[in-house]
Amino acid sequence: MKARTILLVVFLGCLLMTVLYATSTKPIKLVFWHMEARPHRVERIKELCEEFNKTHPGIEIMPQVQSWGEIYQLAPAAIQAGRGPDFMLTIPDFLLYIKALGVVQPVTDIIKDLQQKYTFFDSALEPYYFDKEYWAVPIYGMTFALWYRKDIFRKAGLDPNRPPRTWKELLEYCEKLKNSGVVKYPIAVPGAIHMATDQLIYTLMVVNKAEHIFGEDPNKVIFDNPRTVEAYAFYKKLFDYSPPGSTSWAWDEPRTALFTGQVAMVMEKGHYIKGWVDNANAPLSELGCAPAPIPEDGQPGAIYYSNGLMLLTNDPQKRAAFKEFVEWLHQPNVMSRLLHMDPGFFLPVTREVLYSDAFWSDPVIKEKIPAVLIQIETAKHGKLFGFTRDTVNPNAGVVSAENILAWTAQLITVKGLSPEEAVKLGAKKIEEAIK
Repeated sequence: MKARTILLVVFLGCLLMTVLYATSTKPIKLVFWHMEARPHRVERIKELCEEFNKTHPGIEIMPQVQSWGEIYQLAPAAIQAGRGPDFMLTIPDFLLYIKALGVVQPVTDIIKDLQQKYTFFDSALEPYYFDKEYWAVPIYGMTFALWYRKDIFRKAGLDPNRPPRTWKELLEYCEKLKNSGVVKYPIAVPGAIHMATDQLIYTLMVVNKAEHIFGEDPNKVIFDNPRTVEAYAFYKKLFDYSPPGSTSWAWDEPRTALFTGQVAMVMEKGHYIKGWVDNANAPLSELGCAPAPIPEDGQPGAIYYSNGLMLLTNDPQKRAAFKEFVEWLHQPNVMSRLLHMDPGFFLPVTREVLYSDAFWSDPVIKEKIPAVLIQIETAKHGKLFGFTRDTVNPNAGVVSAENILAWTAQLITVKGLSPEEAVKLGAKKIEEAIK
């Protein structure tokens, strides 16, 4: 009896210790930085992280919002001071910029496990593969299109179902819109030394077959060439049709100009769909979409960003928790909810999400299926400077961080230089930046 009592006491003691340990063990916390700063995106990311935390009590994902306008300065400073996140949102050129600090962890094993369930699109996955490793887990893509107001086209005597397809037609439409009296400024063009201007300039370079900034030698700058000059010359022609003050415009000003009817056209990413629903003075049916116009001897395409999550900690427990989070996130029903934080803007990176009922169930996407399909098709031809050859160019991050493409544009729009002069100086600035 005594022995049985002792065994019972020991058993109860062990049980109590187990309970106390389980209740006192703190979850593994991962700080997650992202740059999707618009309120509805912040809320959706927060909502998904909270849902994951509730269903995975041993892990706590802590999202913190940053800004794309400041992240190239903020992230290196925080990382070097030991205050950086455990993982963060990235695009391929930004990853190269942060990888130079020596903190980005390979995620090849995580990608390979995900590939057992999902088929990633090459355009989303390939930019993150170099040095025989994958360095980020893609979560969504984004690309460029021409967005236009069908109501203004109609009033100006233009066919709302026949948008401009070539550079020549785009300029002709601009002239007709200007002369119609319906709008004073046909198109909104960003001109600030900002990522928004970089993206438009590079889209013009892509369709004009000037996508290669670097040669086969990663340190050989070939930016100064006739096709790049042509792209900048066309940019200047479009800029001349844009409202006053466009030299300081980034993302928000062209959006506002289109939504309020100040202009008829903008070339930008798919966030115009959600923005139109929330802000425009006309039904969503009046928002037109077309591929980026191309020159006569050009090619289809645009800038394309594969957005991914890069891991910045080598802690084994945090790595396992990160893996669990991305595996949960890539389920089509979960990933679709992430993409729906800005429907029609964020594009699927796996075949399973693209062909899922969950992705196409959003009412805004249902109404703008042609616009979404145009972007998905464009993404197949999408490019990003530094990622246009068989090997990734490690210098791309510096070009992006310093907004050299936009800086070159301002030599034309602000300083009054010719496209030839500006591109020559732009090439020199790239050479100086990568030394």
